Amino acid sequence: MSDNIKVVVKVRPLITREIEEKLPYQWRIKNNSLYQLDQNGKEFGSSFTFDKVYDESTKTSEVYNDIAKPIVEAAVAGFNGTIFAYGQTSSGKTYTMAGTESSPGIITLAVLNLFEIIKNIPDRDFLVRVSYIEIYNETVKDLLNIEKDNIKIHDTLQGIKVDATEKVTSSPEEVLEIIKQGEANRQTGSTNMNEKSSRSHSIFQITIESKEHVEGKEEVGSVNVSQLNLVDLAGSERAGQTGAKGLRFKEGTHINKSLSALALVIKKLAENPWQFNNYRDSKLTRILQNSLGGNAKTSIICAVTPAALEETISTLQFGNRAKFIKNEPILNEVQSNATMIQQLTKKLGALQTELECKKHLEQGNYNLQKQIAGLQRLILSGVTRHSTEDIISTRRKHPQRRITISALHSVEESTTSIPRFCTPVLKYNPMTLGGCSSDLAPLQRPGTLSTVPEETSRMVTPPPGDKRVNFEDEIIELGMYY
Repeated sequence: MSDNIKVVVKVRPLITREIEEKLPYQWRIKNNSLYQLDQNGKEFGSSFTFDKVYDESTKTSEVYNDIAKPIVEAAVAGFNGTIFAYGQTSSGKTYTMAGTESSPGIITLAVLNLFEIIKNIPDRDFLVRVSYIEIYNETVKDLLNIEKDNIKIHDTLQGIKVDATEKVTSSPEEVLEIIKQGEANRQTGSTNMNEKSSRSHSIFQITIESKEHVEGKEEVGSVNVSQLNLVDLAGSERAGQTGAKGLRFKEGTHINKSLSALALVIKKLAENPWQFNNYRDSKLTRILQNSLGGNAKTSIICAVTPAALEETISTLQFGNRAKFIKNEPILNEVQSNATMIQQLTKKLGALQTELECKKHLEQGNYNLQKQIAGLQRLILSGVTRHSTEDIISTRRKHPQRRITISALHSVEESTTSIPRFCTPVLKYNPMTLGGCSSDLAPLQRPGTLSTVPEETSRMVTPPPGDKRVNFEDEIIELGMYY
């Protein structure tokens, strides 16, 4: 079933620079349309209508609920999804996508919502992993591993694959910490238009694997595998306005080139979706290929400033073309053993089997339980119900007991005496203890051992470890500490 790309417009408030320069409003919002204003503040020219237009007072959470939340829900169900912000430099894209501590952005809200949805689906097991990349000067860099500064892009049966670092996560706190780590490595710089301008396109990708949860079943059937792309594009800019020179000028050239390639792809898809489209003209369009006329659900947020005219018109024209593009979202089911959740499930079963075979080894059990607990934390939801506490409680039903006997009456020895540099230690099996004989000699003074005869005329060999002394129904093993 075809699904049009959803396009909304977010108009930001005037910023300090625009207020100080006393720039007038160039646009007026009516319902879901924007109208251009003349010098007298009257509407003229053509208008632009979109799925939704948000004014300066709209909170990011409202934008998220309208156009991003449905895509996150679809991604959990197994559909690919993409949300990205487009606009000129200093139009509020990064604020909308990344947000601040006081006003969380689309990415943060999506992460929190994702784990909330997973928590409420008890009949499926989930595995979530994330990666974070940037496209800087047409080079793909790994924001989670700065040593990988020119990573490759591959075509696979499941779509475009980037050789970026992936981290398996089990909580929103972990994901947000990873995002913070990646943001610290992202390229930013100051221009006349923006004190902290993004000099690269960033793509935060969440891969979601899920399978049906069946109690006690280790074999994995089909697995849903989806990708959610959260994209913060660098802004289009004019060197004359930004004052870019040297490195900033080079960055701006690459930014504009990739955005032009994206605009061209959008234009061709809107005009004729069946004609050939070269997604390889730019790293950006190649990575977003599935999201543009492909099998993903896509939403575009056009960020604009009410004080700009030509740049805002360009952004609105881009969004106006994009809303006519139709995607064909499909459920991504995988039957092979290539998914990570299948591999971890099999490993989990193998460790549990190994644990059953090693119940008599306390330390071995402890190490295995730690590994199993780690895997259970990665495979969210259903698997976590298989607690190793059941195994521990079973073992505790038959605890080992240890009793220290300070002294005994006569001890029967075979042929070997105890060397004087040895201390006898008595052990016995409490499970075979019946009753103590009344013929035992009285115990000597507490805290002392009975006298052991010395034999100095010859060297002796310590008695074997299986030496035993019988006291009627009680078996006592005689060992040594040296």
